[in-house]
Amino acid sequence: MHSVRDLLAVALLLAAAVLGAIWLPAVWLHDHVVERDGFLAVTVPLADDPEFQRTMSDSAVEEILGDERVPGWVQEQLTPLAEEQAENLTGTEVYGTLWEAAMVELHHALFTPGPSDLDVDLAPAIDRILTPVEEHLPIAIPRPDDATVTLATIPDVPLLTAVSSVTPWAAWAGPAAAVLVVAALLIGAHRRTLLAFAGLCGILAGAGVWWLAARIEQVVPDAVDQAVFLGPIVQQFQGQFQAALTPQGVILLGAGALVMSLGVVLMGLHRR
Repeated sequence: MHSVRDLLAVALLLAAAVLGAIWLPAVWLHDHVVERDGFLAVTVPLADDPEFQRTMSDSAVEEILGDERVPGWVQEQLTPLAEEQAENLTGTEVYGTLWEAAMVELHHALFTPGPSDLDVDLAPAIDRILTPVEEHLPIAIPRPDDATVTLATIPDVPLLTAVSSVTPWAAWAGPAAAVLVVAALLIGAHRRTLLAFAGLCGILAGAGVWWLAARIEQVVPDAVDQAVFLGPIVQQFQGQFQAALTPQGVILLGAGALVMSLGVVLMGLHRR
């Protein structure tokens, strides 16, 4: 009978280890990737990145200069003026609003099955560029009828869609693991040994979290973190994931080692 109880207790502790390893990464993913507000908190500051600024401003200038309604002789004067104003665009409220709208669209695209185009309406940016430019030109510059441009094609990320359906429950994984540990210690016959084994399971869970944080760049497919436009954004998430989860994994590992040591000490005292 004791062996059956102990086997059940071991099974509960192994399940607790799995839940413990899943808990912290899943909570981080839910709060910073799945939840739109958390996603924007990470991506909106990237508006200050020069490469992203250049992508947005160059796209706006291309839309302006590509309009066939602009006479050739005007384009010669328009080009340097538009490029100059495009450089000033990135410090305006218009650019901030445009970038946030792009990031909202990106968040939606990431959780849409299949590849998706990241489309952004540049009309506000084009108007912001042309308004001061027209003061130096003899004619008004026509605005494009449709200023929507595709910044990038977002690849399909099936794992992200699957994770998003699970992460809302992630916060319960930690408490559930704790309940399983307590249940295992109450059910098992050799509680001191099981306490040491519970500590070992904590070590394994912590090591799993630490490994995932350290290897996140290898876990994410190159098609995602090396993609045009999307790649640097994903790398920003990878850096924050690593910075947040590495110390948490070490703490979990240390707590497991402490519990295991306590179990071993109690086993030694019992034998005396």
